[in-house]
Amino acid sequence: MPMTQLHVEHCELTYEGAFARPAFSLNDSPGAICDSLLGALEPFGCTGADLTLIEGEPGERGVACEIVELETQVTFHGDRIEIYCPDYARRTATDLARVLNSLWSGLAGADNRVLAKTHSFRFEADGAIREASYQQVLNRFAPAPSSLPAGTESAVVYYLPAEPNQGYAESSLVLNRSVGLNHGLQVDATLVYEAQVVAPAVALSSAQTRLGELLLQLGVDWIED
Repeated sequence: MPMTQLHVEHCELTYEGAFARPAFSLNDSPGAICDSLLGALEPFGCTGADLTLIEGEPGERGVACEIVELETQVTFHGDRIEIYCPDYARRTATDLARVLNSLWSGLAGADNRVLAKTHSFRFEADGAIREASYQQVLNRFAPAPSSLPAGTESAVVYYLPAEPNQGYAESSLVLNRSVGLNHGLQVDATLVYEAQVVAPAVALSSAQTRLGELLLQLGVDWIED
């Protein structure tokens, strides 16, 4: 299979850590959550000025904290932790892994009900294909039928099964036409891990490695210029 170099120009990362058991009552004491978040995120320059209370239905209430130096937002909800990094790159992975590990350690110390069930990572990347067109790459997986109009393009989605011995829960990988790049390729991958098998400290690096391996098996090499 020919190898296609995907020169990634932009990637968003969204992490969701689901709790084994909900802890909605913690939102009744937002000060405790604020203390816990600041305790975990102070090493990254966070202060009380970076905290925001979120109102709404039980599933949406919580506390958010902006990590300015990493351009990343952390949000605590009663049943999950969320991390959103709108400009993710491999060079930031080590710092984000430290954030993730510190968060779980701090929250578990604040309340022993806060235990992780799954770690879910969504990578949304747009990249340039310099040596081939978008559809030439997709023709290897999902060629457009000749009966459709000329110029028809396709996309492909793979639903990955759970592999309990590896700690993998059901996941997905989508290859699609990029909206932001002319003739570019979008990779949209959601990789989910069972927390009993994969620890927070290594979950992000495991997800990044797994994504790279999946793409290589499809003949796509992820490159950050």
